[in-house]
Amino acid sequence: MSELDADLRRWVEAGILDPQVAERIRAFEAARTAPAHPAAERPDVIEVLLYLGIAVLAVGVFALAAQNWGDLASPARVAVTAVPAAFTLLLGALLRDRPEPGMRRAGQLAWTAAVGLTALALGVYIWEYEPFGLARDEDATPFLVVTAAATGLALLLWAVTPSVLQLLTLGVSLFFLAQAIGRWPDEYSAPLAGGSLAIAALAAIALTETGRLVPRAAARTIFGLLLAVGAYQPGFSSGGTPWEIPAFLAAAGLLALGVWRSSFQYVLWGVLLLFVALVRAIFQNFSDQLGAPVALIISGVLLIGAVLLLARLAPQLRRGVAA
Repeated sequence: MSELDADLRRWVEAGILDPQVAERIRAFEAARTAPAHPAAERPDVIEVLLYLGIAVLAVGVFALAAQNWGDLASPARVAVTAVPAAFTLLLGALLRDRPEPGMRRAGQLAWTAAVGLTALALGVYIWEYEPFGLARDEDATPFLVVTAAATGLALLLWAVTPSVLQLLTLGVSLFFLAQAIGRWPDEYSAPLAGGSLAIAALAAIALTETGRLVPRAAARTIFGLLLAVGAYQPGFSSGGTPWEIPAFLAAAGLLALGVWRSSFQYVLWGVLLLFVALVRAIFQNFSDQLGAPVALIISGVLLIGAVLLLARLAPQLRRGVAA
């Protein structure tokens, strides 16, 4: 018996509700919580074939480029990547307004492929023609331009059709953009790359929690992970002790945000980041000292015991507060 059924039965027995009213409430809630179109959520043969076609198209582009690249002139090299990019953009636009959910999902996948193919086409164009003084032997600037363009396109496609796939594409684009920013100095800077990624993730999380970045559950998962990666990267990639602090601050922030917003995604990434950061900090700074790991083990046992005790006492504490 569900909680609603138990409540309705108790109210009927107490004379608060008529049995007929209780039955109407039960029917209304059952209709409201039932999936609107359960069959429409399952992929059909047409949708699977569309996915297969997009995958075959992408593989064909790479195979053609790999086998015949040396024999292609510069315009042909650009065209062999730009034409599939334009095709997948058009395909996504044609499918986004279709009434079938499977068709719309295929269109979103097409736009995901379009972001990657567009970045590839732009990279080939810069390599072949060196526009605006972008030299092919300068790795940092072309990579930065390509990743910035991919991020901008992913953001635009998400604005047109907010979906999980577009958010994932945006997250991946932001990761590579941050790495490109880290390569901007003469030598790769892990603090610059990680800091850029963390700032972008914080901005995305702020937009998510204010309801501007949707779907919310996917946004919390993607950008919570990016914040954890961005905060972890500076200290533990470069080995600089002062840069280890942001990882612990980000872990604490994710845990606090997860509790505040009742979000399991933030709590998950916060716990994982704290665990990995603690392990790396121990091995980097206290590898020859036995006391630190033992202290961590004891602290972990005490923390688990405190949490279990609190969980056991929580119902009694809630009843005491209510009384």
